[in-house]
Amino acid sequence: MSKGTIDIRGWGAVTTLGWSARESAKNLLSGNVRPADFCTSSHLTNRDLKAFEVSYTGNPLKKSWAMLDSALTEAFSRAGLTASEIAESCLLVGTTGGLFIRNEYEFTEIVRQNPGKESPPIACRNRGPGEVADAIAQKYGIGGLIMTFSMACVSSSHALVVAAQLLHQKKIRRAIVVGFEPLLNLTLQGFASLLLYDQEQCRPFCANRSGMQLGEAAAAVILEENGSSKKSKAAYRFAGGYLFNDNNSLTSAGVDGEMAKNVIGQTLTAAQISPAEIMAIKAHGTGTRDNDLSEGRGLVKVFGDNLPPIVSLKGAIGHTLGAAGAVETALWISCLEEGMLPRSFGFTQIDPELGFAPSQVNIPALAGAYLCTFFGFGGTCTSYIIIKNP
Repeated sequence: MSKGTIDIRGWGAVTTLGWSARESAKNLLSGNVRPADFCTSSHLTNRDLKAFEVSYTGNPLKKSWAMLDSALTEAFSRAGLTASEIAESCLLVGTTGGLFIRNEYEFTEIVRQNPGKESPPIACRNRGPGEVADAIAQKYGIGGLIMTFSMACVSSSHALVVAAQLLHQKKIRRAIVVGFEPLLNLTLQGFASLLLYDQEQCRPFCANRSGMQLGEAAAAVILEENGSSKKSKAAYRFAGGYLFNDNNSLTSAGVDGEMAKNVIGQTLTAAQISPAEIMAIKAHGTGTRDNDLSEGRGLVKVFGDNLPPIVSLKGAIGHTLGAAGAVETALWISCLEEGMLPRSFGFTQIDPELGFAPSQVNIPALAGAYLCTFFGFGGTCTSYIIIKNP
């Protein structure tokens, strides 16, 4: 993928910080960040696990669709898409929780309505991984290629790179990339059972980190081949990306940093950008020991003593798993639009095994290249570069 071939035409997001990408960015930059708290959604059965929960009055299934609708509406509005442009677009959805939220909600409702009776099995029959994508396509009249990516933490970040590749190859006209992640019993209790959950705080790259905290969110990012739109020049470009899967372990990253170094190096090559040109890094930064070691050491190997400012968003919005790529991209671009990059939340002490601190102050977001990284469960990796035009 050559430098500057793909425009980012529109984006939108719903996070625990707000019901739009702009509101979320403004709250993030102003430090209006609430810590994770005990969840209130009716389908969540364990009230002892804290998470970053989107505020909503109503049942969790309706909330999930409201989040998707808000993110997509914001993205369409920013992009100025007509009905015919939406119809000819390709839809790529990255999600984990989106595959199971209806099952969990219906199961818990049946149990609640039948106290004292034996719990029924959770029914997944006739509910495939494309259910969410099909519902979005039907609601908005999207008639192009429809794809679902479900590969844990890199689901929607993988979708973004694949979308850019399809555009570069002129196989599609436009891509609507959606990240969607409601909170689930499956993911909350699953990560807790693996001892990867920090009940106190998400602390990316901090010496005191002990695990992640989950968040729920939805986002949409619209990509289009440069010059294919009659609209004015796009302010942001998707300049290059790289996908990789390491089979070192199903649950843990190799902590020597070599994998991260390779992935980032391949991304820089694809974008035709040198390390010295990177203005700042939107890091994956989960707060788990091994993942942060793997990513942090890789960053040091690539940039040496000239590390750009590093920011993890997960201390403010939680780890949104399959939605992280689209959500963090939309939030990052909204911060670029505001002219400032946020500090990393949750950090207090440098880890001597890493030797650096993520950014602790807001910094100006100048024109230039920004690296985004995602290093997920099972060794799945995505990295790409976003360029803010002058």
